[in-house]
Amino acid sequence: MNITLRQLRAFVEVVHSNGFTSAARKLHLTQSATSLLVRELESQLGLALVDRTTRQIALTDAGRELFDSAERILADVEHAVANTQDLVQKRRGRVTVATTPFLAANFLPEVIARFQASHPAITVRIADLPTDQLVRLVDNGDADMGFGVFPQMDVALERATLLRHSLGVMLPAAWPLAQRRKRLTWADLDGRPMIGLVPAGGFRNLVDPMLRRESEPAAPHFEVGHLSTAVGLVEAGLGATVVPAYVGALVRSTRARFRELNDPVIHRSVELVWRAARSLSPGASAFRSCLEACCKQLQA
Repeated sequence: MNITLRQLRAFVEVVHSNGFTSAARKLHLTQSATSLLVRELESQLGLALVDRTTRQIALTDAGRELFDSAERILADVEHAVANTQDLVQKRRGRVTVATTPFLAANFLPEVIARFQASHPAITVRIADLPTDQLVRLVDNGDADMGFGVFPQMDVALERATLLRHSLGVMLPAAWPLAQRRKRLTWADLDGRPMIGLVPAGGFRNLVDPMLRRESEPAAPHFEVGHLSTAVGLVEAGLGATVVPAYVGALVRSTRARFRELNDPVIHRSVELVWRAARSLSPGASAFRSCLEACCKQLQA
């Protein structure tokens, strides 16, 4: 059995119009083409659906049985097509972005505000989690994309660099080192109270070798899990913390200052990741474009 939507649509319209001539006009078909579609449907079912006279048609018992179901089928198809077109035209949808707590609090809100100004019907959901959890969320399909630092991943994800900044240091504004005009080096941090991130995040593997004293890594005065906490401790004057330059650009504080670190200059990349075997929805693709544009502005 090979019943088509065209056959069902012709049958339903014939019933609504109480005849083939009027139905043909509404379907933009000839009367013979409309009649043929209904006859094909009857042939597929092996039953007569309408009794034809010269002036009107009358539904058979089989026709009455099919009519309501055919209307529902056509309505469901039209609804599904309309919903799909809404997604394509970005009039509706949902995007889930997995990112770190610092970026979620200090960067993503402005990106989302900019995005929803042009796509108000698309809902954006943020999952603010540690990096290892972000990767799992994207890999299992619970997030459309991840935004953060992913130096090592044990899953195969597509990735694109959106930000590349050198490392620097956030210093209490009252420290003389924060007032120094010449370039700061890693050696300038020797003997200073430092605030470090927990080793699990991977950032310490990059920073600790640069803060060695007599071949041993310097133990931080404070060890915290999130950049925002580290910055808060800096603002309180309790120490300095090494951060990427985008952190200095995003933190608007009169109690802390960001200075780039030299000798050597070390870069840190913020990437967007998504599942390799899964195409981004139109809404997610639009959000990615907005995120890329905001990152370019921050990078400038």
